[in-house]
Amino acid sequence: MPISCTVLNMKKLIFISILSISLSPARAQETRVFSGAEFVNYSVTDIAVAAGQKWSTERAALPGYFSAVDTATYTGCTNEVHIDGYIKKYGNKPFIFPIGDGTTLRTLEISAPLSSTDTYATAWIHGDPSADNDPTAPFAGAHPVTSVTAPVSAVSIVGQWDWQVGAAENLGAGTTGTGAGLFITVSIPDMTRFADASQLRLVGWNGSSWIDLSHSATANGNTAGSTLKGIMTSNISAIGIGKLMSVLPLRLENFTASKADCNTQLNWYTSSEFSMAEFIVEQSLDGTIYNTVTAVPALGNPSGSHYQITVTQPAGLAYYRLKMKDSNGAFVYSPVVMMRNTCADTEFMQVFPNPVTAGSPVVKLSFTTSYRGAAQFMIFSSVGQQLISKTIQVSSGQNLVSTDITRLPQGTYFIRVSGENGKPVGNGQKFIKQ
Repeated sequence: MPISCTVLNMKKLIFISILSISLSPARAQETRVFSGAEFVNYSVTDIAVAAGQKWSTERAALPGYFSAVDTATYTGCTNEVHIDGYIKKYGNKPFIFPIGDGTTLRTLEISAPLSSTDTYATAWIHGDPSADNDPTAPFAGAHPVTSVTAPVSAVSIVGQWDWQVGAAENLGAGTTGTGAGLFITVSIPDMTRFADASQLRLVGWNGSSWIDLSHSATANGNTAGSTLKGIMTSNISAIGIGKLMSVLPLRLENFTASKADCNTQLNWYTSSEFSMAEFIVEQSLDGTIYNTVTAVPALGNPSGSHYQITVTQPAGLAYYRLKMKDSNGAFVYSPVVMMRNTCADTEFMQVFPNPVTAGSPVVKLSFTTSYRGAAQFMIFSSVGQQLISKTIQVSSGQNLVSTDITRLPQGTYFIRVSGENGKPVGNGQKFIKQ
């Protein structure tokens, strides 16, 4: 089945379109954008409308671009028909770039940018990133797949996505955007010989090494056309496909939390342990920021072991996970478990509506507290990326805070309120945007 794509509407700007249409008896019709030029799309463009049509741009230090502005839409994208080169996107709406290498579609999707002047561009570059393949600044040239930052252990040599941002007007006068906080989804090549889906990670080149952008297992498969997700950070010039360090010499059978008077008892079982060093117990009060509680030395029993500890938990909901490390320093995280302590619950917090729908894009937090003074109201993504922060005044007693989350994509989020001393006011609250 061919891959299809649709890209969304952009804010209208004014540009000059420069392109070339070539025809010859032995060559298909081609629409090509040369270096320094743009083919600007303000409406619906079906790139499959003409049989045999080729859509490409020059791949150079200053590429040619197909651009999407205002209500622009590209449709008809398949493995056979897509844009072989660079696409530039203007505006603050989600977008899917229908890019590839002329024979295969390798889409890259971004969530909604924050500003109408934000601008991003990308192209799929087939081949080993270690070669001199990336033509554009700031880190043009080779991106060695052996230069990685833990927990990434290797990067695929199949290809990469060049990544350009509008910050400092890099993509034209008046353009902005560093990319930080954008949700990225790519369509991957066949990775069955590279890694299992659980080990795949979206990675970014920061000028010296490839770093993890996924932070957890986000691939829905490892075959061609499967998707892989991550969260962009600033100072990235290319996006690739990486994998985690080798699986630890450990098998975790289960990890549970239960009440122990007004504290929490954690239990976990292993069925095998080889060269394991320790289990680091981590606690979070908002589901995003974790702090170390204690470290439990591994027993090293080849047939497995049982561990049990009791930890102090404040009133309300807390989240727990294990950071499992081997003797070489490699580590993986366990699944997260939750426990609610109601023994001394003197503060009340509630988020509503939950879930938040497109028809009511405002989330409200109602809470009662003894704290009084300035506080920070923050919203985090499910992987701990701070997306919204604002200063509020909190009164002793009942409080109600509202904020517009129109620009947040669908997903799971956490609200946290911190006082002037950084101490949480109440307990972190989870909500879903549909």
